[in-house]
Amino acid sequence: MRKLNLTEWAAVSEIIGTVAIITSLIFVAYSVNQNTVVIQASNDDFIYELQYARTRDIVSSPGMASIYVKHRQGEELTAEEQERLYWDKMQELSTWEIAFNRHRDGLFSTQTWEGWDNYFEVALTSRFSEESWVEARHFYAEDFQSHVNAVYASR
Repeated sequence: MRKLNLTEWAAVSEIIGTVAIITSLIFVAYSVNQNTVVIQASNDDFIYELQYARTRDIVSSPGMASIYVKHRQGEELTAEEQERLYWDKMQELSTWEIAFNRHRDGLFSTQTWEGWDNYFEVALTSRFSEESWVEARHFYAEDFQSHVNAVYASR
């Protein structure tokens, strides 16, 4: 077997180095993809936790449950009940904005965002009048305001 000269050893080293770099890049890409999936799942869990806390408050508070029933049946709400319902809807709007921002920033998959967005479009806008939204929208970022304005406009 013939001995390799320095130039041939350099070529072999270059090939081995290239293979090592490509392998490392594949591993980095895989790790980034896995990290993205974990972050997206974590953000989805966070939105579920926020919604669960709101729902738990409604379920465990006879007063809030009563307000929802009265509102759904079109009954007159007291000033206190109107205020409680208003701030409950503000919490829900804030959760929607968080989901909106997380999707915009690439931290939600499109499928997850569409599910949450559809939920908020139906659940929130059916219980929060457009007039209430117009009054409240200045609390939210302009890009989110535009999104919600479009939802109300399409109803």
